[in-house]
Amino acid sequence: MAVQPAIVELCQTVAGDLGEVVPAIVDRIRREVPGYQAVDRTEHEHAVTLQYEGLLTGLITRRPPSAEESERARELGRRRARQGLAIESIIGAYHVGYREMWNTLLSRVGPEDQAMRSDLASVVGTVWMWIEQASSAAADAYGETVRAEDALAHRFLGTLTAGGPVTAEHTRMAEAFGFDPTGAFQAVCSPADAWRDEDTTALRDQVRSHRGTLMCAVRDDLLIAVLQSIPASAFVEAMRSHGSRAAVGVGLAREGLAGASTSIVDALEVLPAGGTGEVATFERDWLIATVRPRADRLTALLDPCRRTARAHPDIAETVRAFAEHGFSLTSTGRALHIHPNTVRYRLERWQELTGRDARTWAGLSIGMVALDLPMTHTSR
Repeated sequence: MAVQPAIVELCQTVAGDLGEVVPAIVDRIRREVPGYQAVDRTEHEHAVTLQYEGLLTGLITRRPPSAEESERARELGRRRARQGLAIESIIGAYHVGYREMWNTLLSRVGPEDQAMRSDLASVVGTVWMWIEQASSAAADAYGETVRAEDALAHRFLGTLTAGGPVTAEHTRMAEAFGFDPTGAFQAVCSPADAWRDEDTTALRDQVRSHRGTLMCAVRDDLLIAVLQSIPASAFVEAMRSHGSRAAVGVGLAREGLAGASTSIVDALEVLPAGGTGEVATFERDWLIATVRPRADRLTALLDPCRRTARAHPDIAETVRAFAEHGFSLTSTGRALHIHPNTVRYRLERWQELTGRDARTWAGLSIGMVALDLPMTHTSR
């Protein structure tokens, strides 16, 4: 059935006004679908303009999206996947955008023009056909891209965790994820059994709302994230927002792809230092992480301190507090609610029992390793 001339004229008029219509609708999409804040505004308006040009032409001719328009929707789905948007955001944006275009058409028809409104109602089916076919094409291409990226992520992680010299292939894979191969990288890891696939996807989508680049995937028994220009603290905060209380290891920020590999090693080495709900960072926990692989060789050195800590936990607590409060008797006493003289007595008693003076670097470092290592030394 041919479209009424009045509908043709209406669609042509709105098509001519897209320069004014599109920015307002893009505003609405970006308000209702927050993930779109990560999309460049100019690029977003251009994509929406092309969608509406196709839709309005389709309403005039009562046709579905052409092969070219469907491929454009697929390319948009691929691009949004690479930009890290959630599939729910993409589908939501389609529905908001087409809803607002429909409202724009309705607003151009006076409430008293019932005949025109009736004619407009006759093309509702065509609008829904465009929504369904365009969003389905975008969703299909999105899924294909995500699956391909997951496979690439496993390859990329494999090359980073294997170590060795940086090759041209490493650089190409990094660039495929949007990384600057010469920039700074930081790694975060957590036990994989704490993360379901849907949780990992949601986490990845949430963190990608930050300006920066992220690659996050499960490899073997670990969830590993590689970040660039995204604070590790933001990633950890996102992990906690999903209710996870798993241990987390955070590597140092390091330069280049070789640095990315080393940061992953950092994160893996400190991970055992984090108990349930704890975050261990290489910046803070590097000493224990470095000593842990040699714990057996250090038994004779550390055991006197360990035995004393088990027999006199109050003295061990004082040694730890002394290290954490600027080596000040007054500050340590205030923190433990004891007199500074009691702090002095306990430090002297620690020296008598262990042979280590906690008021010297050599004695304190051995004591702190002894206190920390029994709680963190586990085999993986």
